Amino acid sequence: MQIKTTEDIGKLVKETRKKQGFTQVQLAQLSNVGARFLSDLENGKQTCEVGKMLKVLANLGIKLEVKDN
Repeated sequence: MQIKTTEDIGKLVKETRKKQGFTQVQLAQLSNVGARFLSDLENGKQTCEVGKMLKVLANLGIKLEVKDN
């Protein structure tokens, strides 16, 4: 999947979380982040902390890859 916006990241996180059967609270606890943070991330908030986002992605098994064009 190609990510171009914070909304794309949020959509990916939300879809993957639901497929894996996690609630927002469960995933937040597993990732050691607040439920509010996870909600903001899923809603595409542009100021979410990268370190916390990476924890959430890792706990969902999502690999983040950056490529130089």
